[in-house]
Amino acid sequence: MTEPQSKFTKKVVWITMIMFCIRCFISGTKTITDFTIYDLYGYTGEAISITALFMLAYEKILWKYDPLEKTPVLKKRYKGILVSTYDGIEREATLEIKQTLLSVNVVFITGESRSKSILSSIEKIEDEWQLTYCYLNVPKAKVRDRSAIHYGTALLCIENPEEIHGQYYTDRKTTGDMTFSPE
Repeated sequence: MTEPQSKFTKKVVWITMIMFCIRCFISGTKTITDFTIYDLYGYTGEAISITALFMLAYEKILWKYDPLEKTPVLKKRYKGILVSTYDGIEREATLEIKQTLLSVNVVFITGESRSKSILSSIEKIEDEWQLTYCYLNVPKAKVRDRSAIHYGTALLCIENPEEIHGQYYTDRKTTGDMTFSPE
């Protein structure tokens, strides 16, 4: 389990327990004088339902506004350049990112190809936030004679969400540098 998943799970457990206690408090003296197992199941179900709805909203949207949450919030679209060690040509590229607290999906687009992440994460590695993703790149048909479909990995440093930069590596034994800023 990753660190963000572990923190999220702890929050879920704590909020569920708090919701259960609040529900028992709302029942007042009934909780003390006339409490049944049926009430226990009912209160537990209510606490779980309320927590599930809240945590769904938190995981999708609200975490971005939590001042205690340290995970960097990336922009939805970045424009930038990549320079391949294969030919040294500078190419324009777009990075589209769909991010929640526990997941991130990346689409990388150039004039010749499109890559989609297969596996991706934002993790703190040695005191530095990093977007790491493995991808499948599918070039346009007209350039496949010199650019085959391939897998790769990109490692992008997030010192500041206003500029991310890093390198990529492919199974074609090519590498390159990339730099992006919000569109």
